[in-house]
Amino acid sequence: MRADAETVSGGSGAETSFWSNVRADVSWKGLALAAPLAARDMSYALATLLAALLAFFVVRWGFRADAIGFDFEGTLWEPGVAIREGRSPYPAPVASEVDVGNPALYPPLLMVLIAPLTVLPWSVGVTVWTVLVGTALAASLFILDVRDVRCYVLALISAPATSGLVWGNATLLLVPLVALAWRWREHWLRTGVLVGLAIGSKLFLWPLLLWLLGTRRYRAFGAAVVVACVAVLAPWAVIGFVGLSSYPDLLRVAEEVYAVHGYSFATMLSALGADTPLASRSALALGLAIAAIAFVAGRRSRDEISLSLAVLAAILGSPIVWEYYYVLLFVPLAIARPRFSGLWVVLTLFYLTHRLPRPRLLASDLEVGGIACCRPDDIPQASWVFNHAPPGLWPAAGHAALAAVLTTVVAWSTLRATSRRLQ
Repeated sequence: MRADAETVSGGSGAETSFWSNVRADVSWKGLALAAPLAARDMSYALATLLAALLAFFVVRWGFRADAIGFDFEGTLWEPGVAIREGRSPYPAPVASEVDVGNPALYPPLLMVLIAPLTVLPWSVGVTVWTVLVGTALAASLFILDVRDVRCYVLALISAPATSGLVWGNATLLLVPLVALAWRWREHWLRTGVLVGLAIGSKLFLWPLLLWLLGTRRYRAFGAAVVVACVAVLAPWAVIGFVGLSSYPDLLRVAEEVYAVHGYSFATMLSALGADTPLASRSALALGLAIAAIAFVAGRRSRDEISLSLAVLAAILGSPIVWEYYYVLLFVPLAIARPRFSGLWVVLTLFYLTHRLPRPRLLASDLEVGGIACCRPDDIPQASWVFNHAPPGLWPAAGHAALAAVLTTVVAWSTLRATSRRLQ
């Protein structure tokens, strides 16, 4: 101990030797090499802080606007109550019954599963649901071997996730189904069941079938088709097939009301002057085209790319797309980047799309005789105004562009990784 102290501070020669070593380690060259890494880490920290602040304001807005759980209430909770009481969970296929902002449009699987929860008070039920979908979203990343807490933070405070949590949308519950389908992709029965349940819950996930076909998972494809049919028809049989005959008309009316107001390709075309039927068919055509590319990628043994494109096809191919649909992008992102990287920061950019130009309703539009007149008391004004405003071209284009960029980078990084393995 004494000798060590003398070595450091005793004689002048030893002291000179110690500090000369320190000066050799801290050099301008070392600082120049470290500066970009420090700046990168600082940029990640700033992006996370900014996204966290935005998420805080979104959640605070949700409470102030009485929007917490609004989508869950109309699409699942009230239908669950109706099923429990022996009534039809579906509205009549007319615009006045559908334009409330949260109509029951899903196949009845989730409604039947939620029905027992409706015996609880609403405040307890919506809390349980919010915790459930939030946990499901985090579990999706864990399933895909994401362990860096920064990835979880950026994913859970991103605009699609916070939007889904505030409104209580069921799409967040489907992300772990897709994640598990990928994780168990070599087990045909598990994969088929998971994909079938996802499609049976929300029909717009049909492009996942092209991923299974393209990658030659024929048994999984067959199982998915069977399970999807059973997941749709069996719950309908439980409720006596009420609403089944009018369900196609209900979806058609919903497209007429909502296809022009979301974040879909149909919204973009509507803003450019296309009528709603043409815009909806064009969105479906785009989804088919991307799904066909996913099929081709699967045939060429590009499994990750095929799934990524199938997810993109599901989002962009749906005539009705809300912001929380984009949480499905977490799956291809986590597959390609299970460790923290700059690509995770891209999720924060969804907030910037809210600043893009969007047509607004005038005060006169909310008065008697206006386009958005006579809002029901139980409908949040933000939802009512959004769903009656003219189509927002730029916010929809911004969301689609970010989704395309993420998918493209995932595909590119996958090709690079494959090329390096072959060298």
